[in-house]
Amino acid sequence: MNGARPGGADPTTPGNASPRGAWPGPDGANGAGPGTPFDSAANSGGPQPGRAAGPEGANRSGGMTGADPGSRSGRKGASEDADASPRKRQGRKAAPEGADGRNGPASNGLRRRGRKAAPSDPADPTTPAIERLANLALAVPVTSRGVGLAVAAFALLAAGWVWGYPELAAVGAAAALACVAAGSVIAARPRLEVEREVTPDRVSVGHTATVRLDVRNTGRWRSVNARAVDSYGGPGIETRRVAIPLARLRPGKSAGASYPIRAERRGVVDAGPLGIGKRDLLGLAATAGSFGSTSRLWIHPRLHLLGRTPDGLARSLEGTADKVEQGSLTFHALREYVIGDELRHVHWRTSARIGKLMVKEHLDTSLPTVAIAVDDRPESWPAAEPGQVTDAFEAACEAAYSVLTACFRAEYHAALVPASGSVLSGAGRDAYGDLLAELAPNAADTLGAYVARLTAARYGDTLVWITGVEPPTDRLAALKRAYPTVIAVHLAAGLATSAVLAGGLPTISAADGEQFAAAWNNGGTRL
Repeated sequence: MNGARPGGADPTTPGNASPRGAWPGPDGANGAGPGTPFDSAANSGGPQPGRAAGPEGANRSGGMTGADPGSRSGRKGASEDADASPRKRQGRKAAPEGADGRNGPASNGLRRRGRKAAPSDPADPTTPAIERLANLALAVPVTSRGVGLAVAAFALLAAGWVWGYPELAAVGAAAALACVAAGSVIAARPRLEVEREVTPDRVSVGHTATVRLDVRNTGRWRSVNARAVDSYGGPGIETRRVAIPLARLRPGKSAGASYPIRAERRGVVDAGPLGIGKRDLLGLAATAGSFGSTSRLWIHPRLHLLGRTPDGLARSLEGTADKVEQGSLTFHALREYVIGDELRHVHWRTSARIGKLMVKEHLDTSLPTVAIAVDDRPESWPAAEPGQVTDAFEAACEAAYSVLTACFRAEYHAALVPASGSVLSGAGRDAYGDLLAELAPNAADTLGAYVARLTAARYGDTLVWITGVEPPTDRLAALKRAYPTVIAVHLAAGLATSAVLAGGLPTISAADGEQFAAAWNNGGTRL
């Protein structure tokens, strides 16, 4: 098996000639290391492109012999070895490691033929150590002062060693020691646990929320003495930073801090994570890290109180669902008799069975449902720059939130149906406020598709259409077949406040949310 392939082929067989000195590759092919682009002709002993064919069965590849393939003697040795006897081949010495076309002279021959050498062996034990050193260098960013001191330390050490000045060498050693000490201080990452709470987590524009932080040092030995900065911001909201003092936070100890967030604009605010900057005493190196998760604050639109509620044709004539007068149409439940109940509502069979007077309670299920359609298509809110949220759109969100709140106070059902497709119905007020906080004029639906969806679904019996351009009265008049009451709201900068009939529809025009509330309360819903 000397010099033969692992398959056991005869070394003297043509096409399988393999010199004794060849280095077997991992796949059994002599001289073919991982990634070496040997072709079939090179392995089979056949002629290769651009080279003269040797004797039958001779393999002229430089990677198949221990001699330099680029020399004439190496090519001659390969030719003579093909005709040598097995005894002669057994007397040959094994080729040194590296003659397999990867690291030795064979790689030079491969490059001479225009082929690329294979990459270095990933199993090299020095590779992980180099990677760790590189990661450590990236984790310890050096300042310009640190770079200057390191260069000076190297120059002083070299000058003291070459010229024989121990004083220069001592100064250079002290500078190098300072650089090493700075790196060791910065490389030690602090261990911190950060708990953040936003109270309350939902506010309206003009109110204030408070962020409370609790920072605990979970390390065992090191105290944390660093600069901490907490930031908050969101889409369309300027990011702001707040300094958090962390002076000598000992292991196992905690430090608390808090700061307010003033809700100046509708949107979603993310507070955190806590950023910690660390710097050595000499300012040679500095690093930064983030700790803890983020907490979210929903800023709902500004609320304006509305004295009137839009009522559809199916209005309850006897009150709300939980405060109904006796004598309504639909049976709701049985309850115990109280003084003042009418005897005609007493359920005598149940009263006889349990020994107490029980009366029937009824309610009216025909309470109106108000659907608020916010036209959040970009063409409905023209802006100076694409994607910019105008003040008119903010007023539209305020109008929608005010109408929803008025419905909740009257205990009516409400549905929020923006053109972007996020329909919300039957939820609490916070859920409607969250949807309005995230709303932006970026819907992809056309006006026809939006109107068709409203007509097909019929989300209620009263429709409030809010837009930033002239309301499409012809489209809204067609919606009256599905919604008995349709109210159009037009909000734009500089628009005069009015409540008129336009195209047979009550139309409210205003420049902001406050003027909208005034027009609404002055009879805009009863035109």
